[in-house]
Amino acid sequence: MSVLTTDLYTLTMADTFVRHDRDDLVSFEVTIRRLPPGRPWVMIAGVREAVDGLLGLRTTAEELAWLRADGRFSDALLHALEHLRFTGTVWSVPEGVCLPAGVPLLRVTAPRVQATIVEPVVLAALNYGTRVATTASDAVRAAGDRPVYDFSLRRLDGPEAGPETARAAWIAGFAGTALPLAGMRHGIPTVGTMAHHAVMAHGEEHEEDAFAEALGDHPEGTAVLVDTYDTTRGIDRAMAASRRTGSPLRGIRIDSGDLAQGARDARAQLDAAGFPDTRIMLSGDLDAASIGAMVRADVPADDFGLGTRLRAGEPLGGVYKLCEQHDEADPDRRYVMKRSPGKETDPGVHGLARRGTGDGTELTIHLAHEATPGEALLRPAVRLGVEVPGALDLAAARERAAAELGRAGTASPPVRRSRALRALRSGLSGELLLGPDDALVVVDVQHDFLPGGALGVPDGDRVLGPIGILLDRARAAGAVIYASRDRHPQGHVSFAERGGPWPPHCVDGTRGAELHPGLDLEGGLVLDKGTDVDRDAYSAFDGTGLLESLRARGVARVVVCGLATDYCVRATALDALGGGLPTVVVTDAVAAVDVAPGDGDRALEELRTAGATTATTGAPSSH
Repeated sequence: MSVLTTDLYTLTMADTFVRHDRDDLVSFEVTIRRLPPGRPWVMIAGVREAVDGLLGLRTTAEELAWLRADGRFSDALLHALEHLRFTGTVWSVPEGVCLPAGVPLLRVTAPRVQATIVEPVVLAALNYGTRVATTASDAVRAAGDRPVYDFSLRRLDGPEAGPETARAAWIAGFAGTALPLAGMRHGIPTVGTMAHHAVMAHGEEHEEDAFAEALGDHPEGTAVLVDTYDTTRGIDRAMAASRRTGSPLRGIRIDSGDLAQGARDARAQLDAAGFPDTRIMLSGDLDAASIGAMVRADVPADDFGLGTRLRAGEPLGGVYKLCEQHDEADPDRRYVMKRSPGKETDPGVHGLARRGTGDGTELTIHLAHEATPGEALLRPAVRLGVEVPGALDLAAARERAAAELGRAGTASPPVRRSRALRALRSGLSGELLLGPDDALVVVDVQHDFLPGGALGVPDGDRVLGPIGILLDRARAAGAVIYASRDRHPQGHVSFAERGGPWPPHCVDGTRGAELHPGLDLEGGLVLDKGTDVDRDAYSAFDGTGLLESLRARGVARVVVCGLATDYCVRATALDALGGGLPTVVVTDAVAAVDVAPGDGDRALEELRTAGATTATTGAPSSH
């Protein structure tokens, strides 16, 4: 890899680091932020090309002269580039593994200048290889046991993309490629038929001669392209050429027209003429959907050639982000994270563990030093500038991909973060993350407790957005969700008509008792409280069996939000603490009645004194 195979601004950053003597050890990780709509996972490829780029990092005398003449770069950078070699370490998900968005795929740990310069090449290799392997895997699944071949070179973004495209498709399960260079570099089987111009060179009336010439040059037999003029006549002429030369007609390729009907007609024609072993290959702007439709319709095609659409689909948005600075003198700057909305990153160096198969698969992102149950997916590929033997073996990647296609589910598997990672992220950002051993308790977000209700909390509707964020996080993390609601009978003891402190509210059967419909409580459990006419109930634990349910589910922490801070939220959090459960109150997801000014703040201070912690969602709207 030439150091000029980078972005100008990346090279400029490297110059800044050299000028200020900042070449400490750092770690960057690659993650795909999001996938195209409807795609649950991608198949990882391109790691070979990324590693080759890193280990081939060099600067020629000509390149140094160009940089010097450009005049924008320091002598210190030119000196560093002259002797630059990659001496770092790379951990990667093995090629062929199928993963959703939002997980670490590759980590580079190296001196800062090295790690900075390699960003564009690492991303270009992984984004492209993964895109091709994923598209190819779709075609392989659609074709079932029928071989699919790479015919893509003429439709790629330049000829240099050919070998990498063929390699990624081979990993995904393609049977071979039409590109000889890929065969030489990677040992991929090569396959091909004749071209239209080889037929046209003889003229339409001498099509049989073109076939005879091809078959005569290959006495072991070959395949010919029969649709240059008229497919039915072309097949007749191909069979005649086979009889004339004595060379087997191994196969025919049809590249135009109604491919499904063409294959049916060709099969009948070949069989009737005594050519039952001649294979039929279809090509011509095929993709996984069209291949799948023909397989389901039992179209008698033996092979498929994929060209134009092998690089189809949206480009992937893999990003390369700093996650840890290892030798930073200030320990408070060791862990770094990006907090831009929609582009957040996790701090620290990570591992990725996987458990289960199919739609039961679960993934956990954890700090690299944590022992986490499951299959460890990030594995060393390069150690101190030397490739790890066997880490990028192509045959192993292909075998792995076949197994992955057998286990991959139809939906994106849930991605969890370990408790230690959640704590680190929360400590840096103040953002609360949830895990599978958490319970989110949404307290009394009912119409009567919202502005305009019988007992409306001033500004109470501001909690709806943050609670929605918490609900999304809880579902994504596999946390259990509970929602409590007052469901009072007429004449309840808390009502002023019976000497209680409150006007009638949340009466069973009225709109005021209903939970706000804007909250997506799918998968949650609703707890009714205050149902006894002669007994009041503020806490979500009061008479609902909540504590027993939490213990039965193995919940390790309770996260409380809702209405109102100084009454039902306070009582719920105190009862959770009384039950021996660590408790967090989310301060931007609660609101207070404040009968006396400051009641809400005093309630939060009481809860902190009792052992609860407080946090925020970290959402921009909460500031």
